[in-house]
Amino acid sequence: MSVATKLKRLAVLTSAATVAMTVVTATPASAEVIPFPVSFAVTGNTVVKKTGSTMNLGPGTLAGNLLVNDETGEVGLSADLSLPPSQANISLVSGLFRIKATVKVVPLGPATGTLADATLTTHAKANMEISNIWVGLLAPVIPLPTVPSACKTKTPIELNLVAKDIDIFSPINVSADYTIPEFTNCWIADIALGAMVSGPGNKINLTLTPNATS
Repeated sequence: MSVATKLKRLAVLTSAATVAMTVVTATPASAEVIPFPVSFAVTGNTVVKKTGSTMNLGPGTLAGNLLVNDETGEVGLSADLSLPPSQANISLVSGLFRIKATVKVVPLGPATGTLADATLTTHAKANMEISNIWVGLLAPVIPLPTVPSACKTKTPIELNLVAKDIDIFSPINVSADYTIPEFTNCWIADIALGAMVSGPGNKINLTLTPNATS
């Protein structure tokens, strides 16, 4: 069954649940949360405030369930986000000093959220891991030692993504500002990454496109 068909069923069920709230019954029924499997393709980018550099994200997936309370009509979300490693290219001092590195966003548990009044609000925690760091003048040709999966943010990144006036049958654009924490276990790159990357005011934009099938 296609995602569009499932979402149409979801819309009907949500409307029916809302109407049911206006009906007074002699014996209240127990609420049940009904899962509707959904799957989205994920693409996007993130902009690091300190360097002004943009890093493309994806293509990845967001797969899980919309959770409908059949008594209240409330709709929740629980889904797993998966993004492949991306390459960051940073240019400093008017392009004189260049850095490239592999960046991986590692989610810590499923993304959760709610869908209400055509607004999708989601929350996710993730670590940012960095490896394959190269630096140099004019071109990044000098490798800096890092251990895979060791060089990462000291604390999780908190992502609170919001999309307003959404159409659940069309691509959904979610965005957020977020803080990049300090890094640890990056050897001599710890201080450099903190100075060049860590801090508030970074932006992330993701497009969630419903897959033809879940």
